[in-house]
Amino acid sequence: MTNFELVSDLQSLQRRDFGLADNSLINPNNANPLMDGEFLALDADYKLVRGSTQGLGYALFMEKGRYDVQAIKKTMVLFSGGYEANTRVYKPAGLALGAALMIDAAVTVDSLTKSGLALHTGGIVIGYVTRLPASNGNRLRFQQTLF
Repeated sequence: MTNFELVSDLQSLQRRDFGLADNSLINPNNANPLMDGEFLALDADYKLVRGSTQGLGYALFMEKGRYDVQAIKKTMVLFSGGYEANTRVYKPAGLALGAALMIDAAVTVDSLTKSGLALHTGGIVIGYVTRLPASNGNRLRFQQTLF
């Protein structure tokens, strides 16, 4: 099953490659590797880390286990430009059409803890719900409107 899928056109987005603070997260054999659609943030050294709850972050846009990512130790995020996407990396509690979303560092996907989307309770608004999981194959559709 696809974890993260753009609904809008990729050509209008700015994608950026960044190094990771912890390179072991791109190893597909890691106990909790990065997952496409997870939200990552930049640390003080301008390296990617898992996003913090209510913080600023960018959607990871790569498939698990890519050799090029493992070789160069960099991964791609959707850095700027609004987009609409489907994701499995979210908390379902309280979601409604049009609801504001934030990053939550404790989203459970396939029994692993990821940094994904949740109902906004404070901090930065990352985007808004445009389609509920119940009518979208258990994937949340959202519009990222941060930039």
